[in-house]
Amino acid sequence: MAAGTITAIVLPKLGMTMTEGKVGPWRIEIGDEVEQGEEIVDIETEKITNACEAPADGVFRRRVADQGVTLPVGSLIGVIAAEDTPEANIDDFIATFKPEKEA
Repeated sequence: MAAGTITAIVLPKLGMTMTEGKVGPWRIEIGDEVEQGEEIVDIETEKITNACEAPADGVFRRRVADQGVTLPVGSLIGVIAAEDTPEANIDDFIATFKPEKEA
């Protein structure tokens, strides 16, 4: 991961009609190195529980949503960043994060 790169972990849409989900148990801790595709947190819906995968390689730097919190699809739940990314940059990223709108 390039220095300064920050990647959002967002609550995924797991079904056609899904509008929100509950953050389940996190499978990683702050500071853990993760690989793209690694299962990092469970997401619970009315119908299923499914693992959310890391969207990129890097270090799990911030947990934005704790277990048990229900959020809309696309909400920021965590941050992966390079180990040398300053905390202030991550704070700014979180403060200005806007979920993508569905078409």
